[in-house]
Amino acid sequence: MAKLKVYVHSLEVPADGFVEKEGAKHTICVPELKETAFREAAERHASLFGNRCLSEEDNKVLMMVDDFCKSNCLEYEVIDLGKISVFAKFQLRVKGINTPAISLGKKTLCGIPSNEDIKKFLAR
Repeated sequence: MAKLKVYVHSLEVPADGFVEKEGAKHTICVPELKETAFREAAERHASLFGNRCLSEEDNKVLMMVDDFCKSNCLEYEVIDLGKISVFAKFQLRVKGINTPAISLGKKTLCGIPSNEDIKKFLAR
């Protein structure tokens, strides 16, 4: 069976001005630590996508597909629209793919599906 493709759209976490409460206290006391505090806070919040983050819906679909594929011995590929070119995004929009989405061959399932929806999608 072919790989499932999971389409998500990540957003970049800004490195400047992003600091936690603890980091802000140190930054106020020692201005030289400003760069370090911002970098450390961003690193703590880094995810699978580096310094990028997913919306709640995209993350939910990704976790759901991950669990489903692990339990059914399937493989999947994550395609991040936040990292691809504008032309590639346009091609996906023409095909009718909005995030979050799951595709297999020419079939596409957009939105947040349930496990039953995914099973029905694969059975088609």
